[in-house]
Amino acid sequence: MVPARAGCCSLLLLLLLGLWVAQVPVSAKPKHMTSAQWFEIQHVQPSPQGCKGAMDNINKHTKHCKGLNTFLHESFSSVAATCQTSVTACKNGHKNCHQSKEPVSLTQCDLISGKYPACRYKETKLHASYIIACDPPQKGDSGKFHLVPVHLDGVV
Repeated sequence: MVPARAGCCSLLLLLLLGLWVAQVPVSAKPKHMTSAQWFEIQHVQPSPQGCKGAMDNINKHTKHCKGLNTFLHESFSSVAATCQTSVTACKNGHKNCHQSKEPVSLTQCDLISGKYPACRYKETKLHASYIIACDPPQKGDSGKFHLVPVHLDGVV
């Protein structure tokens, strides 16, 4: 009976470990960055680059291939100015989202194959408006803005 009990405990430990790992999102921001700094790395690209190099820069922080990412071809200041537009509900129901006043140039990168670090992406150029979530700046962010972008909620 002892071997069955040891096997049961091992199985329970494995199950709990699996549940714990499932709680850590693969897109979690690196600990040494603020949410706005991570947003800037993931989504702000004033000069368009190809998906390969741009996504390599994101994936090196998370050590996995991100499935979908959109780059806004605007300066961080221009994107942060969107935080001053009227509030709209986010997809998650929070009331801290804001829509850009006009369409901007975007690049969408969709993962088509590969395993980190050999990720392959399909690139799509768009001209569309976007919705971002904004929060007050954290310690380490520029004090220049009352609100800073922290999440790209959608493209419309």
